[in-house]
Amino acid sequence: MGGWSTVRIMTRTLAQAIAALVVSFSLTSMPAGAVEKVKLATFQSNFCCFPVYVAQHLKLFERHGLDVEIVYGTGIQVANILISGSADFGAFAIEHGVAVTSKGQDVKLLVVTLTRPPFSVIVRNDVPTPNAGKPYPQMLTDLKGRKLGISTPGASTDVTLRFLLREAGLDPQKDVTIVPVGDPTTALAGLKNGVIDGNMSVEPTQTAAVTGLKIAKHVLNIEAGEGPELFKEFAYNGVFARGPTLKERPEAARGIVAAIVEAEQIIQDPNRLDDVVKVAQAYMRGIDVDLLRGYLETYRKNFSPVATPKAIDNISRMLLAGNLIARPVSWSQVVAEDLMPRELPKAADH
Repeated sequence: MGGWSTVRIMTRTLAQAIAALVVSFSLTSMPAGAVEKVKLATFQSNFCCFPVYVAQHLKLFERHGLDVEIVYGTGIQVANILISGSADFGAFAIEHGVAVTSKGQDVKLLVVTLTRPPFSVIVRNDVPTPNAGKPYPQMLTDLKGRKLGISTPGASTDVTLRFLLREAGLDPQKDVTIVPVGDPTTALAGLKNGVIDGNMSVEPTQTAAVTGLKIAKHVLNIEAGEGPELFKEFAYNGVFARGPTLKERPEAARGIVAAIVEAEQIIQDPNRLDDVVKVAQAYMRGIDVDLLRGYLETYRKNFSPVATPKAIDNISRMLLAGNLIARPVSWSQVVAEDLMPRELPKAADH
């Protein structure tokens, strides 16, 4: 019996040593605070993606277990970067996500970065606007015969401008000349140099042109609540992922949503305004700090994470009107239901 006891003791000691070695290896190969690396495609110097900038600048992605590499693009390019698999996530106009979903692409909206479209149709101060102040869409008839800037063909600025022109009884192909002018910086240059008469502006273009440089005036300020009823409940920009990514990297998707929600809590918190303005200065170079502060004080409530079923329905209506989709796309078709926030929680509750 003594021999068998010795064997048992030796076996148990060997097992304990192996277990300790395994634990030691696990601890050294998985360091505390390890983060998951992901790529996120988005726009540069554009307030529609501001929560992404806040999450990156204030290290909120890291707080939620992510090492995010931001890849920049313009117009429809950002959606294409995601769809091609060159990025794990993409923050772009939700209408693009709805449109590609209608064509069979497997992409899902995780969280919204901006609800109301950050648009204003502006024209140079020397452009006559005899219908200014008249009910929508009558003021837009002043655009007939004008050269109007957009970011790129097929981009949200293009889609929305064409929708508005048709609402005013104008033919986008015949009654105006639509000119791609690129990002906000080059759009401003186009207005200053007279390359374009007006612009389908996205922030910070209109704030800089109208309030800062004082070279332009509003024709229709959608951001301020003017324009068609369907923009009153909308979901303009958000973060998407491909279906396979959500299956393979669910924790990364949750981390993205959590970081964006936290960023929007900070943006909406009046006590964090100074921090938020510093982020804006870092990403919106060349814009006066007082203009940035004024913009964020006025429009911070538009940075909210929720896409409602009605908002998605309104996007479908706009795309149907432009013959860009053949049939409506429902909320459940385009939204990742288990990830989409239902409200912006109070910071203390998050």
